Amino acid sequence: MLLTTQQLVVRRDLNAPQTLTSTHDNDSAWCGLGSSLLTLWRQIEIPAHVSGTIIAVVYLSGMAALHVTTPSLFNIEAFNITGTELIGTRGGIDWQDPAALPSL
Repeated sequence: MLLTTQQLVVRRDLNAPQTLTSTHDNDSAWCGLGSSLLTLWRQIEIPAHVSGTIIAVVYLSGMAALHVTTPSLFNIEAFNITGTELIGTRGGIDWQDPAALPSL
């Protein structure tokens, strides 16, 4: 998803009627989160394309936050048992109870 978004933004920038500085700043902002933050910092001296740089910073920050927080959404208990053991589940169908099975 990130790669596709980066490619679409670069294509849009190359076809847009804007200055070369704006195109360079926006394209360098989409190279990564660190690059986008540095480009935003440099916009203080020469504000060429602030809105595009802010969009890149927000998007890449959101992707980084999702990358960090997504594994915590899944809670899987690790165990190492060599024998047979019943493991309880929550929220699913009790396959051992014939009355709870869906009828076909």
